[in-house]
Amino acid sequence: MSGLRCFTSTLVYDEIRHIKKSHSALDVLIESGNLVIMQPEVVSIATVKTAAKISGDFPMLSEADISILALAYELKRMLITNDYRIANVAPSLQVVVKTIAINGIKSIRQWIAICPACEKLYPPELTECKNCGNRLIYKYKTKPKA
Repeated sequence: MSGLRCFTSTLVYDEIRHIKKSHSALDVLIESGNLVIMQPEVVSIATVKTAAKISGDFPMLSEADISILALAYELKRMLITNDYRIANVAPSLQVVVKTIAINGIKSIRQWIAICPACEKLYPPELTECKNCGNRLIYKYKTKPKA
């Protein structure tokens, strides 16, 4: 096999093992040293969570999403993903994203929650208006991708 070493987090690996019926390709990659499974440091996870809260993507990211972002941030490695939310948070962490089968993101999104009744603005982690109790809707502001 090639000498290319790839990394993934324990949580992403667990997702793949759960979905894939045959694990032989994964096993070969691991045994050859071309796929390393590791858990990111707690401080890296906290950094990613903070960045995701600022962008408004945090409520929609899974723990596996956060862990792979944290690992790419920690190792200063390129991240390969087709997940828009992961790709939206990555630039704020100086993580380079490469997409497969899609064109990638063209702008960074800043998510906000808005009450459709009273038009109050809230952070995206809220689901209900504190003023009138209506369910919030989510919109985003865009800024050019750096």
